[in-house]
Amino acid sequence: MYPNQGYELLQGSGIAQGNLIGGCIEVLEFAKGTAIWPQQEAWQNSILFFETSEEKTEPELIKRWLRNYAAQGILHQANGMIVAKPYGEVHYEAYKEVILSVLAENGLHDLPVLYGVSFGHTEPKTPIPYGRLAQIDCNQVSFSILEAAVTD
Repeated sequence: MYPNQGYELLQGSGIAQGNLIGGCIEVLEFAKGTAIWPQQEAWQNSILFFETSEEKTEPELIKRWLRNYAAQGILHQANGMIVAKPYGEVHYEAYKEVILSVLAENGLHDLPVLYGVSFGHTEPKTPIPYGRLAQIDCNQVSFSILEAAVTD
């Protein structure tokens, strides 16, 4: 297991809030164009969360997929993004580069992005509850889930 080295703030400032939407980016690729793909409204004012699987996907594919999110308007609708620490930390630096590259291509220089978050196909991991209100605090380089995902 690779220890959590803390989050990296790739870009952004201030505090961003939104409902969580995202998942394993490879699995999300299978869902595009199907009945389970979220409607455009679901992405509005969201905090996107992406993670990669044990497949250790090449950075160039991640770049293409993120460009598709930009073409759909998804990246432009988001209030922020959290990206998980890659499985086995493979492509750790390269993924950062492609994320920043795609955001820059689309004029999204101010979109808050936290990188190296421990969720998904990595260790240690934290569950991310879909649809719950969350916050990225760029000043504190922190991520918080503001709404309970379960009840008594």
